[in-house]
Amino acid sequence: MTQSVLSSSAQALLDRDPFLQQVASYKVQIDETIITSVQQHERELEQQFASDVEHVQRKEQLSQFAWWVGLDKALIGLWEEIEHYPLWLKSEDLDKWNKLNLKDISGSSKENTYSVEFIYGTQHFKIIELTQDGPGELNSVLSFFEDDVEVFAIECLISAIGGETEHICQNICAFKKSGNWPKILLEYYGQIKIEKAKSANTMKYFRVGEFKSRFEG
Repeated sequence: MTQSVLSSSAQALLDRDPFLQQVASYKVQIDETIITSVQQHERELEQQFASDVEHVQRKEQLSQFAWWVGLDKALIGLWEEIEHYPLWLKSEDLDKWNKLNLKDISGSSKENTYSVEFIYGTQHFKIIELTQDGPGELNSVLSFFEDDVEVFAIECLISAIGGETEHICQNICAFKKSGNWPKILLEYYGQIKIEKAKSANTMKYFRVGEFKSRFEG
């Protein structure tokens, strides 16, 4: 049991006992040495890694911007939309499921890594997912490439709901301030949201017609 404050009887004993006073004085010296040593070490690290501190600040700033604009959600939305596209390339209803009209679709898989590639205009884009098993959970890193350069990456927690997987962004891992990738992500994500809204509206009015035929009177 640790106590930070002495009881009145223990304090009275300390006041009249030279040995205990010596131990208490030594404890104060040790505490001061600890504080001084830790502070000095921190100052040395700040000087040694001054440029790295700036990078940490830059990471936080760009991460906040990515979340504010919704680039993380855009990458997740695009990945969850197209991750199975390479498997459906030979299907007869190709035009039906390729709602984003992606060109030159291809993909690859190896162990815990899966990728989908496509062409937008004259540029080559690719998303790679690296899955990682954690204690009691499944995580992944989604990386977005523009012309073979990683421009954006996020770390996600993967949850399974009703047989479908859902990615939840936990951390921004990479953000390059160059290229067309932010516009591409936001444009495709906008198309995905429009299609989902149209589908929901269609179902809503279909249900209205069903109710009309079943609830008469």
